Amino acid sequence: MIFLDSFGAEDLYSHAEDNFYFLELNPRLQVEHPTTEIVSGVNLPAAQLQVAMGIPLHRIRDIRVLYGVAPNGSSEIDFDMTNPDSQQHQRKPRPKGHVVAVRITAENPDAGFKPSSGSIQELNFRSSTNVWGYFSVSTAGGLHEFADSQFGHIFAYGEDRGESRKNMIVALKELSIRGDFRTTVEYLIKLLELEAFKENTITTGWLDSLISNKLTAERPDATLAVICGAAAKAYLASEACWAEYKRVLDKGQVPGRDVLRTVFGIDFIYENTRYSFTATRSSATVWTLYLNGGKTLVGARPLADGGLLVLLDGKSHSVYWREEVGALRLMVDAKTCLIEQENDPTQLRSPSPGKLVRFFVDSGDHVKAGDQYAEIEVPISHISPPYYFLLEYVLGHENVHATPRFGGWYCSTHQATWSQSRTRRHPRYLDSGRPSSRQARKAIRGSPP
Repeated sequence: MIFLDSFGAEDLYSHAEDNFYFLELNPRLQVEHPTTEIVSGVNLPAAQLQVAMGIPLHRIRDIRVLYGVAPNGSSEIDFDMTNPDSQQHQRKPRPKGHVVAVRITAENPDAGFKPSSGSIQELNFRSSTNVWGYFSVSTAGGLHEFADSQFGHIFAYGEDRGESRKNMIVALKELSIRGDFRTTVEYLIKLLELEAFKENTITTGWLDSLISNKLTAERPDATLAVICGAAAKAYLASEACWAEYKRVLDKGQVPGRDVLRTVFGIDFIYENTRYSFTATRSSATVWTLYLNGGKTLVGARPLADGGLLVLLDGKSHSVYWREEVGALRLMVDAKTCLIEQENDPTQLRSPSPGKLVRFFVDSGDHVKAGDQYAEIEVPISHISPPYYFLLEYVLGHENVHATPRFGGWYCSTHQATWSQSRTRRHPRYLDSGRPSSRQARKAIRGSPP
C-alpha cells in the first residue's frame, strides 16, 4: 500500500489490486507544497491568490508556462486535452525531476520519538542549487513547551529519485544542530541509506517494522566514542577544579592541595560495557589516558562555541556534549551517542519532572520486579483547561508515558505507542503492538480534551 496526497484528497493505492482507497479529505495547501512547486514550476500560494482575485487559470503566467504556451498571452488552454489540435499549440504537463522532502523535528528516536523542548546553541544550514529549506528557529533561539515538535523542513531536488535522495543525504550530513533536545536528523540519514528506500520497495508498514526492530541512527566508531567520552569527562573535571580554585582565591582564602589536580579517575558505561580510565593532564591541551595497562595520547583544545576539538591518531574530531539525567549525551562529528553513568541500582529515577503523589510501599518493605512502587503526577500545562495524567511507576521499567502531540495524545507502553486525535476520528497506531494501546487508554486518569 502507498499513501497518496493529491489536492487535499488522501488515498491509499494497492499495487496488487491496482485500486485506490479513499482515506480522507484535507482541502488545504499542504506543508509539503514546495515539492509540487519545484517539479512543476508553479507558485501554488500565488496561483491560489490569483484565482481568488477572479483571474482565470489560463491567464496565470506559471500555469501557461506549465502547459507550454506563451507566458504573457491570453489564449485559452485546453486543460483536458480534448481538442486534437491542442497538441500543436500546447503540451501535457510533466513533472521535471524528483524532490525528496524531510521534516526536522525535536524528537528523540531512541525514546519512541518522544517530543521535547529547550534552547538551541547552534543551527547551521545553507541552501544550495539543489537543496532548499527553512526553519522556524535560529541560533540562540529555542522551542518552548507550547510549540509543535517540527521546526524545520528541507527539500532536495534531482534529475531522478536516486539523485535527489543523495542530495538530501549530503544536506542532512552538513546540517548542524546543537541544543537541549535530540532531533531526527541522524535517524533520517539512516532511513535514506537503507536498501529498501533506495529500491523504493517501502510500504505503509515499513517504518513501523523498523521501530519494532529498534533501528537506531548511525553511531560514531565505538573506540572513538569511548576515547572522546573519556577526554570530555576529564576536561570537565579539570575545568571544575580550576573554577573552584579561582572561587577560593576570590574569597581571599588559600586553596587546598588537592584542588588543582591533574590526575582524574573516569568511570562510565557505553553500550553496556563499563570503562574505567585514569586521565592525566600532561599539558594545557594534551591528555594521557590509561586503560587496562595501555595508554594513549589525546589532544583536547576547547572551542569558542563551548565544544572540544579532540586530536587522535593525526585526525581531529569536534566533540560537543549535553548533561542528561544519569548520562552525558555526546556528539562526535555530528553523530550522537550516550555516555552513561554507573547508576546505583537501588535508586529509581523519573525521566520527567513531576509531583510525587504517593508510594505504594512503605520504607523498608521488600519489592519485586513488576511491583508498583510510586505514582507521579505530571501536569500538561499547554492544554486549556489543564489536564493531568498519572504515570504509574513499576519497579524496573516505566509502565505508561503520555504526552500531547499534534493536537492529540501520544502514549507509549511496553511495546506499543498509540495516539488519539483531538477530533476522535480514529486511533492511529504508531507501531505494531496494537493490543497494548488499550492498556495505554486505561492508564490515563482523566480524558484528553
